Amino acid sequence: MTPRERDILLKIIELYIETGEPVGSRTLQKKYSMSISPATIRNVMADLEDKGFLYQPHTSAGRLPTDEGIKYYINYLLFSTGETDTGITAQLIDYLKSSKKHSFEDIFNAVLKFLTKSTGYVSLGINFAIDALIVKEISMVNVASSKVLIIIACEPDYVIHQIFPINVETSLLSKISRELTAKFKGKPLSSVKKEIIEEMDKIQNEFIELSFTLKSQILKMVNSVNDVKITGTSNVFNVIDDDLKRLQELIKILEEKKTLLETFEKLIDTTNKITVILGTDTEIEALEPFSIVAAKYSVRSKDAGLVGIMGPKRMDYCKIIPVVENVSKALSHILSKSNGNQVL
Repeated sequence: MTPRERDILLKIIELYIETGEPVGSRTLQKKYSMSISPATIRNVMADLEDKGFLYQPHTSAGRLPTDEGIKYYINYLLFSTGETDTGITAQLIDYLKSSKKHSFEDIFNAVLKFLTKSTGYVSLGINFAIDALIVKEISMVNVASSKVLIIIACEPDYVIHQIFPINVETSLLSKISRELTAKFKGKPLSSVKKEIIEEMDKIQNEFIELSFTLKSQILKMVNSVNDVKITGTSNVFNVIDDDLKRLQELIKILEEKKTLLETFEKLIDTTNKITVILGTDTEIEALEPFSIVAAKYSVRSKDAGLVGIMGPKRMDYCKIIPVVENVSKALSHILSKSNGNQVL
């Protein structure tokens, strides 16, 4: 692509993001006070159309960017970003302190709310670091009639716990807890996910009726830790409020979360801190009008997860990419300064 083609393509996309309308040569020339004539701009537009970066919705209209054009624009922005905005770090810390959030879970949820508040879009987050936690102890205790509290204590200083409606004798729970701890102590949580069903079968082979219920609940609890966390779901109405079928399918995807997690695993760029995913790249029809901007955050220089937003494909990437990038840097800074579960 020539410098002139790049300049005109970027300007067309900026104007399209601003107006949502096809961009004509005269409009472009006047908007940016360009020194070249509208006829020259039209010739360049035709060349960009031939290369697949623009298209013309109908003969008398201006041009709109294709997905390839938007990707080029995004890549250009990603190459240009990278400066740390210390103001966002300060804003985020002030926001967390005013919210009185101290545990990792509370802080993570508060960061997503901050992203939604800052952008007006749906916020998404995944914590990948959980898989690397080392199991210290697995305990099961009766807390009420027909209710069992399952606790998985991990190192460094992280506890997963949940109450399930199960009726089990205390002596049996103690036995299962001891045997599970003996089996999994010192192993990463990722190993627990792979082995726990088989291990529960071995432990409970004489307790057939209880086996399926207990092992299902434990596996559900462990698997849910790496779930996609979502804030600001109502903001999708601003993008597809006129397409009820697509809206229903999208709400289903956001509620189930499994599809989103699989999409992240498949499309996230592991070599870069920032990833932008166009909805069409997901091959999920309900996501086609959207884009996802996500950034990796780290804890003590190790990648720990993702935070990002899902908004309209015609979002202001110049604004959104730096916000997501700097929120991820701020979160990395906050978590790296933490001591165990107590962060602020």
